[in-house]
Amino acid sequence: MNAGQDDVNMRQFRDFLASYNKLSESCFSDCVHDFSSRKISSLEIGCALNCTEKYLKMTQRIMLRFQEHQQQVTESIASQK
Repeated sequence: MNAGQDDVNMRQFRDFLASYNKLSESCFSDCVHDFSSRKISSLEIGCALNCTEKYLKMTQRIMLRFQEHQQQVTESIASQK
């Protein structure tokens, strides 16, 4: 593997970690409010699962729209040639 590919892989890994940390922080702050017990309540588990699912669906939808936009831009550039 060359240095350029290593840089790309490292950047992708950092982006993944940043996204994971953002998701964890957001869902934790939205779902966990009671620190009187060491156990995770069923409400907290359900909330965290819903939060994660919503975040992943949102991310997937954004990526799909981005790909559609990129395809339109590429087609527009190709038609101008």
